[in-house]
Amino acid sequence: MSVNLSQTSEPGISANLSQTSEPRMNCIPRSFDVGARENFYTSTIITKSGMENLFNHFVPRDSDIYVATYPKSGTTWTISIMEYLVKKVPEKGISFGFSSEEFSPWLELAASQENWRSRFLKFEKVTSPRFFKSHATLGLIKHPARIIQCLRHPLDTFVSAWHHVRGKEVFYYNGSWNHFFSKVMLEGKFESGDWFDYHEEFLKASKEGKIEALFLRYEEMKKDNAISAIHEVAKFIGVESYDAEEISRATNFTKMKEKSNQGHIEKDGNLSDVLVSQEVGDKNTPSKAHIRKGIVGDWKNYLSDSELNLWRNYLDIKKETCPHVIDFFSLEDLLC
Repeated sequence: MSVNLSQTSEPGISANLSQTSEPRMNCIPRSFDVGARENFYTSTIITKSGMENLFNHFVPRDSDIYVATYPKSGTTWTISIMEYLVKKVPEKGISFGFSSEEFSPWLELAASQENWRSRFLKFEKVTSPRFFKSHATLGLIKHPARIIQCLRHPLDTFVSAWHHVRGKEVFYYNGSWNHFFSKVMLEGKFESGDWFDYHEEFLKASKEGKIEALFLRYEEMKKDNAISAIHEVAKFIGVESYDAEEISRATNFTKMKEKSNQGHIEKDGNLSDVLVSQEVGDKNTPSKAHIRKGIVGDWKNYLSDSELNLWRNYLDIKKETCPHVIDFFSLEDLLC
C-alpha cells in the first residue's frame, strides 16, 4: 500500500522575521499509519514527497542500523564513533549524512532529493549491515530496523537547538532564547516535534520488545570520554577488533571541533565551511558552529527563574504521558 502525505499542512512564516516568528518547518503525520497525528516537524530540506518516497520505494533489511536521534543530542558524535569502529572515517571534514557516499547517509534527506531514485539504487548495492542517520519519529522509520539512539538532557538539547535554528539560514528564524524556549520547544515546534513524545515512542517500543535498540546517555559518554559507549556500540553493530582508547581520543570534543573547522561534507561530496565558526555564543548571541561547546549543564547559563518554573510545570504534565522517559532520566534529574 502506498502512502500520500501531500495533503498535510505546512506552517507558514512571515516575510518579516520578527522575534515572534517560528522557525520555518514542514509539518507532517508522525507515522505512516492512517489517521496519525500531524505534529512531526522537519526542516524544509526534508519534504512530504520525500517521506512518501521512503515509505513507498525504500526496501529495508533486517540488518539495517539507524542512528536515530532527536536533533542536537549527540548525533554527529555517535556517528563519528561508528565511523572509527568500522574504519570508514572521512579524510577531511565532518559527516552530516548529506552525501549518499558517506558511511551513514541521512535517509530522509536522500529521499527528499530530486535524484532520490539513484540514491536508493546506491543504497541497494551497499553490503549489509547498512547504516543510516535519521531524525524521524519511530513511526516514520521503515522497519525492520535496529536503532542506536543517544539521549541528552532536554534543557541542554534546547540550548543547542536554539543556536542550531538561529545559525542555519534554512530556518529563517531570529527569535530570542526566551521565545524559542517557551514558544517553540515547549510547544513541540522544533525538528522532530515534542522532545518527550519523540523519546517516549522509542523507549516504550524497546521495553515492549517491538524494536531492537541501544540507548546511550550523552552525559554518561562525557564522563568517561565515551569509552563505555564505544564498547556498547561495537557489540551492537558486531565489531570485535578495535581500540577503544584510540577511538575515544579521535572523537573527543577537541578532535571533533578540529574536523568541524575543516567543514562538513555536502551532497556533492565537497567540503563546505558555511557552519565553521569559533564563536560559542551565549543566550544573547547565537553561534552557527555545528560543534559548539559540547558541555553538560550549560542550560544553567540560559534559563531564568521564570523559565525554570515554566519547565517544571511542563514536566509535571509530560510525566503522566511519558513514563518511560521519566524512568530513563529520573524525575529528579529532569526537575533540575
